[in-house]
Amino acid sequence: MNIFARGLSMQYEAPKFNEKDNPNIPHDTHHGREIRAMLIYLAITVVVIWALVEVAVRAMPYVISLPREKQWFSFVGKELIADKHTQQDPQITALAARLGKHMNLPDNLVTVYISEQEIPNAYATFGGNVVLYRGLLKELPSEESVAAVLAHEMAHIKHRDPLRGMSRGLMYSVIAAMLGSETQIDALVSIGSLKYSRDMERAADNAAIEAIAKEYGNVGGASQLFATLEEIEQKDHKNHNIAWLSTHPDTRERQHNVQQIASQLGYQNSPAKLPNIWQSKSPQTP
Repeated sequence: MNIFARGLSMQYEAPKFNEKDNPNIPHDTHHGREIRAMLIYLAITVVVIWALVEVAVRAMPYVISLPREKQWFSFVGKELIADKHTQQDPQITALAARLGKHMNLPDNLVTVYISEQEIPNAYATFGGNVVLYRGLLKELPSEESVAAVLAHEMAHIKHRDPLRGMSRGLMYSVIAAMLGSETQIDALVSIGSLKYSRDMERAADNAAIEAIAKEYGNVGGASQLFATLEEIEQKDHKNHNIAWLSTHPDTRERQHNVQQIASQLGYQNSPAKLPNIWQSKSPQTP
């Protein structure tokens, strides 16, 4: 019986399964192929996301007109006035209206505010609103140089840069939230936005130079503006991230661009003459 039982045990013993035949277990000890495939898929995903966002952002101005943007973002002006340091300035808004005609902007589109803060800054925001800081205005020696910085910000409005910037930021934020990680998206935004920002600044410079040339008959105001900005940079050389200058092209490059455009289009580059009435707080400002 013992011999028979031992024979049956040997006869019906479960065979050992060769793990090499299991298709669910990777048998390649070198995972380079899988890693390369993952990196390729990740790169393709990032490129596709970037392309879709950029197409949507670039198409935005064709969907939302400038008057419609002003209507939708009218609350921005109210928020600006709510700041006790910022007030609407009718005289500089009138200057913006004259420049706007040379830039083919709709009438009464741009409203200009002056902030009393002592920083060299200016920016354009949604709904045709522009803010100039007293810290920059008091450094500019002429009306023409004020017009140059104002036309630059108005060019951002014309090119729809604030709307595009906001749309891009919102889209990337939504995508990052969907993916559950912001690391790759943040890196993509920081790399792409720097170049795009400088491209926008160059386009705004070109539009501003043409606008003041048509308004004053020369581009001296733009030359004066960039000379002043270079002086501001030198005075604050320890801080290379001056608010209005941090994302702009090199100031000397911009000065050279003024001369180049003036030469190509036959504009004079004579010294600016009109006084800057906004160097100090105007009693006519509300």
